[in-house]
Amino acid sequence: MPNMSNRAITVEQRRFIADMAALLAPWGMQPATASLYAFLLIRDEPVTLDTIAAALGMARSTASVAARALEQFGLARRHGEPGTKRVRYGASETYSGFLTAQAGLLADIGRLAENRAGAVASGETLRRLRYLGAFHRKMAATITGRIAELADEFARCGPDEDLR
Repeated sequence: MPNMSNRAITVEQRRFIADMAALLAPWGMQPATASLYAFLLIRDEPVTLDTIAAALGMARSTASVAARALEQFGLARRHGEPGTKRVRYGASETYSGFLTAQAGLLADIGRLAENRAGAVASGETLRRLRYLGAFHRKMAATITGRIAELADEFARCGPDEDLR
């Protein structure tokens, strides 16, 4: 792997960042946030907002907003430097935050459809809304349940046999 300690990004790394951003966009992640996430994933060490802005060609304020969004999803961690106000950001060791947030949205859609179906629909439409509600709630429960199972499995065994 190329030396990641400098600000230069290789062509292959740029392609990875662009491809990851394109994959995350349909999930509702802003392009700058998705690009920053991919950038942090390929970094060996946490980096400053100035390094992020220079490497990704974005304003420092854009990098700051994106980093805070990734923190909210649990996809990035803030690292302070003792004795300074300087902050560095690195990829989190947990990857479920964004999926957990999406599962929360599924659960909300499910509850809305189930709880309000009787007030807004009847007959076949009522049945469809109730099915939609149950489907979304069960998908949310499946996602959060599997995330918990994987976290336990990774803690015991590691994420992949090849990495042991």
